[in-house]
Amino acid sequence: MEARVKVITVEGLWTPDDLGTFLGIPVKTLRDWRFKGYGPQWLRLGKHVRYDPETVRQWIDSLNASTEAA
Repeated sequence: MEARVKVITVEGLWTPDDLGTFLGIPVKTLRDWRFKGYGPQWLRLGKHVRYDPETVRQWIDSLNASTEAA
């Protein structure tokens, strides 16, 4: 009998503290960015703000691409 193994990697959503640590910026800056409509896309789950890590990485890549084009 052959066993099949399926490996699934699940990365949870990031809190503003998680993202601040990842980017090396204060949480207050993230709050200001949300208010101004800047920064990575975010989700509101009830009263909680969360960020999808993949969306954050795509946002960083887009910043990098726009910098290289300039």
